[in-house]
Amino acid sequence: MAHPLRTTALVLFVWVPVLGLVAPSYARAQQPRHAARGRGSAAVDAAARRIATTDAAEIRAGLEELGVSASPRAVGPIADRIRRGLPPELLDLAIDTLGALGKPEAGPILIELLDHRRASARAKAIAALLACHARGADAALSSALSDPDPRVRGAAATGIGQLGARSSLEPLFVALDRGVYEAATAIAQIAEPAEVPRLVASMSRVPFDAISPALSELLARANVPESAKLDVVARVQALGTVEAKTFLDELLATLPVERPTPLRRAVEAATQRMAR
Repeated sequence: MAHPLRTTALVLFVWVPVLGLVAPSYARAQQPRHAARGRGSAAVDAAARRIATTDAAEIRAGLEELGVSASPRAVGPIADRIRRGLPPELLDLAIDTLGALGKPEAGPILIELLDHRRASARAKAIAALLACHARGADAALSSALSDPDPRVRGAAATGIGQLGARSSLEPLFVALDRGVYEAATAIAQIAEPAEVPRLVASMSRVPFDAISPALSELLARANVPESAKLDVVARVQALGTVEAKTFLDELLATLPVERPTPLRRAVEAATQRMAR
């Protein structure tokens, strides 16, 4: 039988050298990670210096480098450069770069850009704001529903629907009444079932090609009551236009044939009546 002290000594004799080998290996394994972080930080700093110059080629190259960095630290230098002023082409690139980064930290500068003199820059800022999921985006887009440019108003309405910002529902209804037809689809995406009749009632004053995407949204939603969907079908049938008939025909093609629902039966009956 081995003596306990001899056994312990043997174990220590075996493991001490092993530990001596493992520790340096672990340290070597960590070095590339720290070095990579250092290189990434240095690259962001170098790109930030490039966009701080007045040379257009340098600014473009720096923005492209910051865009691929995926670092939230890239947002600050871009925001500072935007506030200092950029020619239109480079400003557009800077906004696109913020959108590509997708960092919430870009929210403040993008909201500032919603007041830019160029409508195209404002529209780009909306797209980037959506990509960043920034705080305050819903309120900013609600304000943009009153923008003087129709493209910006439409982008704002579409963005509200994408955000699912129910707090902006009333501004969307106001915008729809003022001819921002993109608001109809946004309303259809976020409205509660009790608010659906208000949207459906707008069919009488909104061009059908503008309201039909919203109707499709409503009819596809599982939480919209069957009665509301049947009311949509009845109102579309009452229009009696070629566009209305085409809409119902296309809707019918998407509804299950086996075990037909009340919605399918209503659409079938409507299309048959409109075909006479």
